[in-house]
Amino acid sequence: VEADRLCELHLKVKDNLVNESINKVKTWQKDTYHKSMIQIKERKEMEDAFKKAQKPWAKLLAKVNKAKSDYHTACKQEKSASNQERNATGDSSFSMDQVQVKKMQDRVQKSKEEVQKGKEKYELALQELNAYNPKYMEDMTVVFDKCQEMETQRLQFFKETLFSIHKCLNVSQDPDLPQIYEEFYHTVNNADHEKDLKWWSNNHGVNMAMNWPLFEEFPPVNHKSSNKKAAPVTSQVSTNRTISTESSESKKSEKIENNGTTTTLTNGNGTTAGREANPFEEEEWDEEGGDALVDTGEPGVPVKALYDYDGAESDELSFKQGDLFEKLEDEDEQGWCKGRKDGRVGLYPANYVEPVQ
Repeated sequence: VEADRLCELHLKVKDNLVNESINKVKTWQKDTYHKSMIQIKERKEMEDAFKKAQKPWAKLLAKVNKAKSDYHTACKQEKSASNQERNATGDSSFSMDQVQVKKMQDRVQKSKEEVQKGKEKYELALQELNAYNPKYMEDMTVVFDKCQEMETQRLQFFKETLFSIHKCLNVSQDPDLPQIYEEFYHTVNNADHEKDLKWWSNNHGVNMAMNWPLFEEFPPVNHKSSNKKAAPVTSQVSTNRTISTESSESKKSEKIENNGTTTTLTNGNGTTAGREANPFEEEEWDEEGGDALVDTGEPGVPVKALYDYDGAESDELSFKQGDLFEKLEDEDEQGWCKGRKDGRVGLYPANYVEPVQ
């Protein structure tokens, strides 16, 4: 039907996602990224490559920064010394001897020399740094291009994977989908109400074949089975309790007069039937009944007891729920079966057992 086939189509989508896309991602991840104790191996390699390319240039940059700091410090000291010397010589109220003035002038001169030296070192450090810049750019570009290549492969793989997922999810492109609904349409379109109604009339209506009653000969009677009361009917009340009921038509009481002349049978509706007692005929009856329960040794069909049953007569089998034994003959018109249990042949209610699968 349409629902089942559509369900199979969606299950195929799931299988394609699991077997193709997800497995492909797992394989790519396993081949591309390798985990170490702390982090991914490829990430550490790229970080180390960048550090290696930056290390020489970083040393030159540190040298430039130090020269710059020294030069700026010398400039501050030179400016401070010049201000002190100018203030000392320009203030008439402040009298200083020539020795102190000379010291201040020497200090200013020395500061200017330190400024000049610092400037030269600063410029030299910048020249060295600028001279190394091309090499630095080259080394960094090599590492960066390698990272870009790895990222390009990653993005391309993601794009291919997303296209693969799109292909799996896009059921509209699956050739089975339109076929499902085409067959669905043709199935509905092929429905013929006149044909269906005609079939119903032929099988269940006025046009069905008649089975009128015909004359039937009296079938041969098994003396034991015909004289046997109807098998009890069981109805399940609970898991451990059953109720046995007997057909009202099969209930009868048998009253036998001790004078041996007349036997009176009373059935459920109160009618009686009498016949003369014939000891030879009764003995012959018993012999026929005994022959019916003789164990011929033929194999039977395994059956399992559904309920407990205690045989009310000597020719009946007794069993418990779950017992296994053999069925030798099928159910008769009274609802009894012939069976064999523990080497003994007897009768039992047919509806008390089920075949063993």
